[in-house]
Amino acid sequence: MSPINCGIEEGYAAYCPGGLHPVYIGDVYNERYEVLRKIGWGQYSTVWMVKDRTKEKGDVDEFKALKILSAQCYSSDTPIFEREILTHLRKGNKSNVGYDFICHLLDDFELQGPNGTHVCLVFELMGETLHSLRAIFDKQMLPNIVMRKFTAQLLVALGYAHDHGVIHTDIKPDNIFVRFTDWSNPIRSRSLRTYYFGARLRPLDLDLALGDWGVSSWKTKHLTELIQPVALRAPEVLIGAPWDWMTDWWNLGFVVMEAFRGVAMFTGKLGEETPYALQVHLAESAEKFGPFPKSLLDQGDPEIVAEYFNQDGTIKGWEFEPDPPLDDDAYMDDLPQENRVAFIEFLHALMKIDPAQRLSAQDLRQQVWIKVGKKVVD
Repeated sequence: MSPINCGIEEGYAAYCPGGLHPVYIGDVYNERYEVLRKIGWGQYSTVWMVKDRTKEKGDVDEFKALKILSAQCYSSDTPIFEREILTHLRKGNKSNVGYDFICHLLDDFELQGPNGTHVCLVFELMGETLHSLRAIFDKQMLPNIVMRKFTAQLLVALGYAHDHGVIHTDIKPDNIFVRFTDWSNPIRSRSLRTYYFGARLRPLDLDLALGDWGVSSWKTKHLTELIQPVALRAPEVLIGAPWDWMTDWWNLGFVVMEAFRGVAMFTGKLGEETPYALQVHLAESAEKFGPFPKSLLDQGDPEIVAEYFNQDGTIKGWEFEPDPPLDDDAYMDDLPQENRVAFIEFLHALMKIDPAQRLSAQDLRQQVWIKVGKKVVD
């Protein structure tokens, strides 16, 4: 029987020495957390909905999410910073407006299993991700007022992390979570979606939390130099230049555009036989936000710069029919002109090719598209 058919989506091969820990429904960890069902998985972890046996039935904190990392995550060969960074963020300045929009660590412990020692992280139980939330809206595009609110929350969450010396490096819709707003329905229902989207729910009532800090870095110590999902990589990462917390803004801009307008700005795709080409990705970035300034190219990998760039920061030997500009009806046909202009201005403020020109979280929050109308972050 294949792993898919027997419900092991991550595959049997992941359960090996140094790999994932085998978990079964009904298991109790740390004499406290009873496993109810699996709610997520990845290459380096599985995530489980658990009942906290120290809480009374019906308590708002009765159910939590338990993330069990693979044994190699904290091995001597490939240590990550996730537990340390989460602990640091939890102990940070709670008066900072961004504190409440972080998916904070509630508890952590280690367990010894047949595949090694596993770090276990306990979090607030969340509902949808930004990726799955889009599916309930027409054309999978979030309404303007909802996207403004969510973007403001993500700005302050990242501002909080940056103020505390942390760079997320992996902002994508699957790592942005939607908080539960109503605990009155049975949480044991098979589908969190069925539970979560009740008749009384209004999208504007929702709040986000930025989670999955598994590949995050310290400002002063990077986990790795090659960061971010490929299509979301910042210009400085693409050319092998030094990077800092400003990479998060580029990453965020891509996600906002995708969730708000249903558009993936960059793909790097060169025909059916070449799903990704760096030259294409660089050209797509330069077309919308370029050219690459000499000050940035001087910091890049000399081989990459020499191979792909002209002296003026344009891409060598690249001719293609350009995509429509960002304010074109192809992307913005349903937006009034005022909202369209304000959003594009915000996107350009967020996604400067030169990271030195990207704004702070505080300055980004002053952009017209974020500020207009109703206050969206208390």
